[in-house]
Amino acid sequence: MATKRPKKATRAELELKQLIAAEAPADLRQIQAVLGKVQIAIADYLKSGAPLKITLNPVEILSAIEAAIREAEGHPSPWPDGADARTFFIHGLYDDLIQQPSNIFETKRFPDGTDRYLPISPATWKACLEKLRSQIIAAGLKLAKRKA
Repeated sequence: MATKRPKKATRAELELKQLIAAEAPADLRQIQAVLGKVQIAIADYLKSGAPLKITLNPVEILSAIEAAIREAEGHPSPWPDGADARTFFIHGLYDDLIQQPSNIFETKRFPDGTDRYLPISPATWKACLEKLRSQIIAAGLKLAKRKA
């Protein structure tokens, strides 16, 4: 008696499994909208430092974004909770960033043709943070070039 071969999974079934497991590739079409939401969240957070007279420089902001990228890759925060007020504030920005994916939804088309809202995928979230990092670096280089 011949053994039965397992049925080959269809593309739709594989896509559905990826969507359910949040393993879908980054949806680059959604990055700009997500980026706007993240920029607003960062601006709001940075405003909260005004009463404390804490203003973060671009390198400190980038360090929080870089740590959030590493978190999206599965690595925990590299900082202690806060040795001083400034470190505590940077860590707070990082905490605020890593909480954003639970507040951001993206539209996904399921194999059955329906559109549904799902929390942003880890891949799209990481791509968004990487884009933000690139924009801040590019703006800093542009500013430095103007000053020179």
